Parts: sequence; C-alpha cells; structure tokens
Amino acid sequence: MDPLSSINPYVSLKESPRLGDVYQKLPARSTRFLRYKGREQSPDSSERLLAFEFETRDVVDMKSQYSALSYTWGHPVLENFKDDLSHAVICCGQRMPIGLNLNDALQHIYVEADVAPPLLWVDAICINQSNLTERAEQVALMTSIYLNAANVVVWLGKDDKDAHEAHELLSEYTPALKQIATELVLGNPEGEVRAGMVNLYDDAKLHEKYHLRPKTMDTWKALVRFLSRRWFSRIWIVQEMIFNRSHLMCCGPLRFSWNDLDIFVSLVFGAQWHGLSFRGLEQETIKIARVFTFHREIRMSYTESSSNDPRFHLLTNEEKVYDYAQSYLLSSAFLEATDPRDRVFALTAFVNSYAAKLDVKPIWLKADYTLQATEVMLRTAQVLLWKTRSLDMLSYVTDLSSREQSDLPSWMPHFHIPGAVASVESLLDMHQGRKYHAGRLSSATPTFSDIYLHVKSPGQELKSKGYLLDTVDEVVHFESGFLSTLEICLRLPPRYINGQPPVEVLWRTLIAGRTDTAFPAPAETANDFADFVKAGLIGISIEALRSGNRESLLRLFTILGDIQGRCPHFSIPAVDEFNTILNSVFSDLDGCIEMLTKLRDNCPYRTMTSPTHWGQKGKAVFRSRKGFLGLAPHSTQAGDEVWLLKGASLFHILRGVNAESAHKILLGEGYVHGFMEGEALRLDGMSYSPVIIK
Repeated sequence: MDPLSSINPYVSLKESPRLGDVYQKLPARSTRFLRYKGREQSPDSSERLLAFEFETRDVVDMKSQYSALSYTWGHPVLENFKDDLSHAVICCGQRMPIGLNLNDALQHIYVEADVAPPLLWVDAICINQSNLTERAEQVALMTSIYLNAANVVVWLGKDDKDAHEAHELLSEYTPALKQIATELVLGNPEGEVRAGMVNLYDDAKLHEKYHLRPKTMDTWKALVRFLSRRWFSRIWIVQEMIFNRSHLMCCGPLRFSWNDLDIFVSLVFGAQWHGLSFRGLEQETIKIARVFTFHREIRMSYTESSSNDPRFHLLTNEEKVYDYAQSYLLSSAFLEATDPRDRVFALTAFVNSYAAKLDVKPIWLKADYTLQATEVMLRTAQVLLWKTRSLDMLSYVTDLSSREQSDLPSWMPHFHIPGAVASVESLLDMHQGRKYHAGRLSSATPTFSDIYLHVKSPGQELKSKGYLLDTVDEVVHFESGFLSTLEICLRLPPRYINGQPPVEVLWRTLIAGRTDTAFPAPAETANDFADFVKAGLIGISIEALRSGNRESLLRLFTILGDIQGRCPHFSIPAVDEFNTILNSVFSDLDGCIEMLTKLRDNCPYRTMTSPTHWGQKGKAVFRSRKGFLGLAPHSTQAGDEVWLLKGASLFHILRGVNAESAHKILLGEGYVHGFMEGEALRLDGMSYSPVIIK
C-alpha cells in the first residue's frame, strides 16, 4: 500500500473495478502509448469525449515514433487548486477521469491545434498509478521514454493576458538579444558572458540601436508572472527537458522556445530583476533565476565533469558520483514535487547516467512507493554520508525554531518538506563559500570525515569525531538592531587571537570573512563597511528624532564614545565627527535623503551581509567564552557548543540533549572568525574526541 496515496489523485480512480481490465500487466521495458480514435459517446452519459486506445510497445523499439507530454498535474497557475477530476476521456472503451489541466492539454493537441502525434505518452493515463510495482518500474523507465520520444510536447496551460504580453516581449527582444550576445563574444573572445550584462529595460541607446520599443513595468511584471507558471518549477521536467532536446512548448495557441527563454533569463536577469522593483513578485523573480540556472548547470554536468569545489578533481570516480548526487539533491530542493519521494526518484536517472559515464555502478535507492517519505530521505542521506564521507549535508538542516516535529534525527535535512532545505541557504553556497576549510589545512586537499551511522538504533545517531572549540556566551540577532551589533566590539579582547582589532573582527564576521570575489576579504572592504555604518547611524538618528526617542539617540552616542575610547577604527565615526555629519544632514534634509538612498542602494557591504539574513530566521552573531566571534543558527543560545567535526569545511553548533547524556542535537552550521582556514588544527592540545549527534 502507498502510504502517500492521498496526495496522488489518480490512485483511487485507477482502483475502480471497471478499469481493472484496461491495465494489463506490462512486459519488461514496455509501456503503454495512447492512440487517438476521435470522439465517442461516454458509456455512462450523453457527453462525447476524446477516445483513445492503448498500444503496449517496447520503448526502445518505438524510438522517434511517439511524443511524450510534459505538464503539471495541478492547475498551471494556481498553487492551492483542488482538482475534482471531473473531466474525462474514453480509454479502451471505459470512461477515465482526468484533471483539468490534462484535459486542456489533450483538447489542444487533438482538437484545437495541428499537433496530434500518432502516439502519445502521458504519465497519468499510461501508468496504472494504483499499482505500486508498475509505478516504480515505469518511473525507472522514464529516462528511456523521454530519450526515445520524437519530441516532448510541453503544455504550460491555457493562454491569458500575461502569456500574450510575455510572448510579444520575447518575440521582439530575443532576436536582438542574440545579436547582442554574439557581438559581446566577438568583441571579447576571452571574456565571460555573464548574467545581467544586458539592460533591455531602460537603456535608451540599446533600444535605439536595435530598434526596440521600451516596455512598461506592467509588461515586465506580466513576463515574471508567466515564467512563474507551475510547470517551470516541477522537478520532473528537468529530465524531461534534458533527455530530449526537441520541445514544442504550448501555452494555448502561443508557442515558446526553451532555448530562447534560457538565453533571455541568463543574459537579462541581473539588469532587470535586481534593477527593477517588482513589488509583490520578489520571490518569483528569485525562483525564475534559480530554475533556469539549475537546468543550465545540470545540462552542463550531464555532458562534462564539473564542480566548484576545488577538491573535486582529487576525488575518485565513485566519490565524484556521490558528490554529484548530493549536489543535485541539495540544489534542486526549491523545485516542486507532488510526491516528496520524487525528490530522490527523479534524481535516479541523472545519477545512473553520470555513473555510467565514469564507469561506476552506484548504490542508489530504487523507486519504491511503499516507503514513507521520511524513510526514503533517511536512506538517501545515509548513503550520501557513507559514500561522500563529507559533512556538507549537515549545513542544510532547518533552524530549530522552524523545524517540523518528526522522528528524523537532528542531522538530517528535511528534503521531504517543501521549501525546508531551499530556505536554508548555507554559507557553502555563497560566493567563495567553497574556500572554507576549517577542518583541513588546505581547501584543495580532501580530508574525509569519520562518520559512523547507527542505522538500526531508534535515534539513527551519527557518530563522528570532533573538537570542542568553545561554548557560546552571547547571541545577538540582527533584528535586535544595528546598535546591538556594534556593541559587540566592546566585549571583544583588544586584540583578537589573530591580532586583529575588535571592529575589524566584527566587519569581517558580518560578511562571513569573504566578499563576492575574494576569501579572505581584502582590507579595503573596510571602506565599504564605513559607508554601511554611516548609512545605518544616520537612519537610526533620523528615526529617533522623528519619533522623539531620546533614549535611542543617547545610546547611539554612548556606543560611539565607548568604541572611540576602547577600540577606535576609522570605519566607526567618533562622536564629534558624527555630530558634524548630523549637522550637515539637517541643513539639507532633501540632500541627506538622496545621499542615504545612494548609500543604501550602492553599498557593496550591504549586499555582502545578505547571506547572514538568508533563509528561515537567518544567522545570528555569537561571542564565545574565550572571546571568539562568529555566525550561528538563529536558535543558538548561551551554553550551546561550537564544534569542529573532523574534515568539516565549517563549524557546527551542537546542544546537549540533557545533563545526563553525552548525545547532542545539531542546530546547524557555524562560522568562527579566525578559524576558517584550519587554524584550530594548530592549537596547543587540539585533539578529536567522539561525538554522537541524535
């Protein structure tokens, strides 16, 4: 029995006795195809329905003789649409209920347009969803089904105003964009064509040169809404699009090209999405970029070995396969799946293909819909930890305050919960994030972790070796205010363990020690921090004066005075200097607001600090008992422990289960300033001891 049968609307329908004779047992390597017979009267009503017959064939024998349909089971646009499956077709003489979107797709293919392939493969109809054995076998066969199809017919849903506006914009702008991209490459053959290089929104010279008409903000928003249709973010479409490059993309009568969409998003993304204010659509724009970037990266990795980890080329072929599998599982977490188990099962085709290329026979969980989602995820995580011997996966656990109650161990990311892993945004995913090597002397040298999985124990414990660096003494959350963050300087030693002054330790910690282009961050980044501080202090002062909050203003000047007296730094203005700044501000308030806006909008440091605010609850700043400063999960409390697990790239924050137990629970990853390049390994008396994480 399928424990998640309630989420698959077709399961109960296929259990109907009258459909029992329709689904005969399939021979090995075979599937059912639909052959259209025209319209026929329903056997139990007066309605005339599209009629089909099944033809069972070996998939390989049918190469290029059929089309495969790619669509979404639910509504093409609405997220929480409840489909009552009130539509139907006739299949082998029996009335078969289908969903709204599938009905629209079949009506378009066979009635409204001239698509009509001789044979069509549709998962909801061609697979007996109530037969778990068949379902698993057909999922394993899907790579071959899409690979051997003549083409993939993509159904994005019926057309609407947004679709027409998007189609008009893309039809006009894409040819010019291709010409621009060609000129960029020819003009600088050695240069990189980067995302956001082309500003098609408000560059008047560009519009004039290529005879383009500027589009309104409403049209750009229509494009965002169109690219946010649910089909684009389905996890199964990745293999549907990659294993077959011949696509017919339909949105009602409109036709789109995946390659054109990919070119448009990749080249225009930065200039448009980040340069424009899509109020109410901010999350959609981020997701659009991630979808197309993910497809692009998977397509590249499918054809060549690639990784942004400097250790990758030192791995064995087997280790590369599991590194690839883990990377895919983590980076695809934002994609949607009706069945959460498909987050693993949809990955199978890529793992097997990549492994075959490297002549490796992988151990991987086969599709089995009798398993609970948590069991599928746990088995997969255990295989990846065992085979990669890497603790990177631990960086993707959800913050404790947002973690759903379950029987899963604390070290296990909640892949099965929509959005849980995608919301985490690990420090490893930042620019330069793969250069951290807290548990290794070099970022380019693989040092594997000692991992022992107690798979048969009730708690599914993970046993490793680690070093307790220190205990958390103080936690400051960013939402408590900018002044609280600055105050931490006053509680740091005059010289940090690496000799740096307190303010430098703070500004480096807030950006996790790196910029978008360098790790460690260059010294001149302090100038950007100075602009960041100036904007923050002016904003606090204006708000305090506007609201009559004298206590806030007094606190600001007290902190500035204390920093000036104990740990002065050019990036933090002295009291007299800031008084001068405020006097100039109030003498030209309009000019001040303009200056403040520019400081906030054009301050690189603000962009660099955004990772500490990413994800569910973001990160918090902590100070340890020995005076170390770092970043930790939002739920970190005084008394929690900062551990360096053997071979780990980052630190991990652990909490004791209780006073009597040596077992720990994992809160998440951590950054400790001055210890991210293996410095802890050189400390006197440093040695690893066993640690068990429940």
